[in-house]
Amino acid sequence: MQPISLDHHGHTLRGWQLGSVGRGRPTALLVHGFGSTDTGGQQLFVQTARRLADHGAAVRSYSRLGHGTSDGDFADITISDEVEQVVAMIRALAADTAGPVHVVAHSLGAVESALAAARVPELVATLTLWSPAGVVVDDIAVEDEIQGQPLAPARTHGYFDFGGMALGMPFIDEVTAGLDVYAGIDRYTGPADVLHGTADQIVPLSYGERYGRELPGATFTPVEDADHGWSSVPLRHLLTERLLTSTGLVDGS
Repeated sequence: MQPISLDHHGHTLRGWQLGSVGRGRPTALLVHGFGSTDTGGQQLFVQTARRLADHGAAVRSYSRLGHGTSDGDFADITISDEVEQVVAMIRALAADTAGPVHVVAHSLGAVESALAAARVPELVATLTLWSPAGVVVDDIAVEDEIQGQPLAPARTHGYFDFGGMALGMPFIDEVTAGLDVYAGIDRYTGPADVLHGTADQIVPLSYGERYGRELPGATFTPVEDADHGWSSVPLRHLLTERLLTSTGLVDGS
């Protein structure tokens, strides 16, 4: 794997690439979830990239601003800016490969990737969403919490303590101001594969089902007993084998 970087409004996104990007070579962009990094939780993206590379694909993954070794502070993140970052990643990779790219995303990254794909649909060959976290809006705006933790202390301290990372009020304020994470995603009409675990304790299955309905080209698959992080070897194997088929890297017939 080789280190890569991308400028976003004067700030640097850092990540890695596996394989050489070139004209006509299948290429995937991996987009991580909330508070995660370019390697994915428990190396989910490293495992995914290596499996794709085995079949001749090139893969890129970045940590968004405020995550991993990228510039910025977690306190300053917002969903709208992260969508812009994903759009920039797609544009850069599509330019380098001279064609549309496969976008594979997890959790909040899946929410943001659906919005990004709708902005540049011609640059997205396929869209794969694992456990899309559309619940983020209902958690914050309706339940007044994030992943079961109340938001009231955040209003006192000026930040939400997410496992030792300070999430700033801009993220929360944007959601409560009426953010619609489904608005316009139907402008992406290409192939979309949505997988969601029935045992997901962070994002209920119904949110994955909704993405399956909202995206015109989507196939939705509930995966029995899968958790939010796809935290077993068999589940990881299922994800990568399904990905190879849905992206056309191997024949699923």
